[in-house]
Amino acid sequence: MVQWIRGQRSLQKTWWIAAIFTFVLACNIDDGGALRSDDVGDLDVGQPDSGQPDADAQPASSCDDGEQNGQESGVDCGGPACATCELGESCGTSSDCASGFCTAGVCVDESCADVACAADETCYRSVCYLACEDSDGCDPSSRCYQGSCVPLDCSTTECSEGETCYRGVCYGACSGDEGCSEEGAECVEGSCVVSTCDDGLQNGDETDIDCGGSECEACAPGKMCELGEDCQEPLATPWSDCDFGEGTCAEVGTQTRTVTTSSCGDAMTCEVSEEVQTQECTRQTDDQTCGETVTGEWGACQGAGEQGVCTTEGQRRRVITSYVCADGGCEVVEEEEFEACVLDTNAQACGAPEAGAWSACGGFDSVCDQDGTRSRTVTYFECDGGDCNERVDTETETCLRATTGASCGEETYSPWSACEGFSGVCGQTGTQSRTVTYRECAGGVCSTRTATESQTCTRSTNGTQCQADATGNWSSCTYANSCSDSGSRTRTVTEYACQGGSCAQTSRTETDTAGCARHTNGISCGGVTNGSWSNCGYASQCSTSGSRTRTVTYQECASGSCSTRSVVETDTASCTRSTAGNSCEGGVTETPWTTCSGFADVCDTTGTRSRQVTTRTCSGGTCQSNTLTENGSCTRTVAPGTTCGAGTTWDSWSSCNIASGQCSGTQTRTRTDRTCSGGNCQSTNTTETQSCNRSNGTTCGSGITHSNWSSCSIASGQCSGTQTRTRTERTCSNGTCTSANFTETQSCNQSNGTTCGSGTTWNNWSSCNVASNQCTGTRTRTRTERTCSSGTCASNNFTESQNCNASNGTTCGATTYGNWSSCSIVPICEFSIKSRSVTRRTCSGGSCQTNTSTEWEDCYYNAPNPGQDCP
Repeated sequence: MVQWIRGQRSLQKTWWIAAIFTFVLACNIDDGGALRSDDVGDLDVGQPDSGQPDADAQPASSCDDGEQNGQESGVDCGGPACATCELGESCGTSSDCASGFCTAGVCVDESCADVACAADETCYRSVCYLACEDSDGCDPSSRCYQGSCVPLDCSTTECSEGETCYRGVCYGACSGDEGCSEEGAECVEGSCVVSTCDDGLQNGDETDIDCGGSECEACAPGKMCELGEDCQEPLATPWSDCDFGEGTCAEVGTQTRTVTTSSCGDAMTCEVSEEVQTQECTRQTDDQTCGETVTGEWGACQGAGEQGVCTTEGQRRRVITSYVCADGGCEVVEEEEFEACVLDTNAQACGAPEAGAWSACGGFDSVCDQDGTRSRTVTYFECDGGDCNERVDTETETCLRATTGASCGEETYSPWSACEGFSGVCGQTGTQSRTVTYRECAGGVCSTRTATESQTCTRSTNGTQCQADATGNWSSCTYANSCSDSGSRTRTVTEYACQGGSCAQTSRTETDTAGCARHTNGISCGGVTNGSWSNCGYASQCSTSGSRTRTVTYQECASGSCSTRSVVETDTASCTRSTAGNSCEGGVTETPWTTCSGFADVCDTTGTRSRQVTTRTCSGGTCQSNTLTENGSCTRTVAPGTTCGAGTTWDSWSSCNIASGQCSGTQTRTRTDRTCSGGNCQSTNTTETQSCNRSNGTTCGSGITHSNWSSCSIASGQCSGTQTRTRTERTCSNGTCTSANFTETQSCNQSNGTTCGSGTTWNNWSSCNVASNQCTGTRTRTRTERTCSSGTCASNNFTESQNCNASNGTTCGATTYGNWSSCSIVPICEFSIKSRSVTRRTCSGGSCQTNTSTEWEDCYYNAPNPGQDCP
């Protein structure tokens, strides 16, 4: 749309030039005298003007003829001669319109109410521009202002009277900061610019265009910054679903979210970093099934309670194992199931054996022997055919007696030890000991035992020091007189020594002189005597204050005796006087007259001369000088034509008049020549013009622009790389706007969380950790995940756990044994057998299985009596 408007204006200008040319040609084909020497072309190619009106000539155009003619842009309006046109009328430039805005050859209002723009355009000051939301929506040669990409070079901007264009936008005109009345406005290049956060410029304390600083919103990533506060606040994604791993019963899991943080990086741009945060999450899994139910094998048939020991009615048991979640873990729940079975109770014990009294213990080998033997009869009750029968047997066992401590030899004694153990330093009674060896039975054999025997003993301690001497405080020092340098002081010393077994004390007096030395020099030891005051003395004729003196005599200590010291005392308070107005230092003096001078200019013949008259009088205690200038008139002769005043002078060159974005322009100054004429100094002014340039290095054109950053170049498996862009700087050089391209490089990072390095790896599973008597446990391994974090490949270790089983056949509980059955009935002297059940618990497929078997052993059902022969 902008290009269309520019094309329309160019077309209109071409049309107007052609129209003007045609009009001039038509009106002056026979009147060469109507053209100025600077008009376009030599149009007077006809006959000389006869002074009579041309019968074919058109009447001159006017601003009220109801036609669009002459230089009018509309009917009787516009152009240099007519009034401005109203809204909706034709125009060529903004000056043709009363509104001051000409769009597409039509006068429009500034409000854009009558301007229709394309779908991707918006209107600013009656001109359609590309629409934008922020500065990123415009190219570097324009700014986003009020939703429009307005060209920075003011090429399409029409401003009203009293306004000037700055960077494509109209502001109030100014010539200095005092010319801006709006609060916060600053006079920039002749415009009162107010910095805002949506004006499409980087101004105020913004760190980038319309962002950063103390007033505007934070900048987006990639924008310029100075502090961390210039960049956007951290943004966090929602928490992920809770991950409980592979544990069916796990109640504590983790969930993650990504927090994106913007910070001001080393390149002074807002850089983005991502951090993955983790937190715990929970759920309830109690009573959920966490494994398949296992039904165990039936156990051996056993007695079923109180039906009688010899009954054949029994029951057998099996275990049903299920797995249920509880407190976050998978717990094993075992339930017992019973069913009836037939028991074989023959030879099974049917009552507690009844034992007779033991015989006396005997058969010892020595005095200390403790092992003997004894015997008794035992009656057994055993099942047979469902009934309980008796069987009597003789039982023999070893027995013990206590011989420990019984004497088995004579005692022996060692010599007495030295006397010791006295009570304090003065103690006289102590103890001494010796060892006694006894021979006694211990553990069935004769052994030795030692003991210590003690008795009292004495010593003499009289005169032994028994306590450190105690020293009292020194008394005050005493001196012979007030000027004495030396004196003395005393203290009491108490000494301690043993006497008759206890600690006794004695006292003595100690005298010291070294601690009483002192300095008395200068201490008063008598009265003070004052002498008479002298006369007052003054420093000068005008001094108002002086001084007087007297001698003062003091009595003071010196070298230990009283002596006399004299000093001179000075007084100023009593010596004051008034000298104001007294003549001093020569009174009044005059200098010679000066040379005649003080002429108005070099043309002036009447001047002045002067001399200095100085009067000296006392004032405020000093001699003050008051010098007055005495003036008189004088004359001189001046030659006509003499250069006068400042002679030839030049004003300063005006500021360089350079169009926005250009590098060269012009500047002017006034030269003033001054000479005498008729006794007066006459001035003649001449205007001088010269070309001028902006300072080399000044930004020009569209200033500094940047291409987009290239994509980040990162090696495989790495987390950081580099990206580049081209910076184009346009600066003035000797009046020409030159461009220089520079390549900028910055570091860039892979997105946080991207897999890097060797990716994710796992260690080997650990051995299965199974608790004692359990069949299931856990094993672990370490999972190492390598991901990018702020450009660095960081490793995070995670522990993975899984269930595991103990090896089949591993013991998972205690082996239990049933009671031995009764010996089977056989003839006397023949071996019988007895049995008992053996229950063993071992792991199988992660479950503790119970297996019951029968154990057999030989026994006598009917043993022969002692001495009886078997048949």
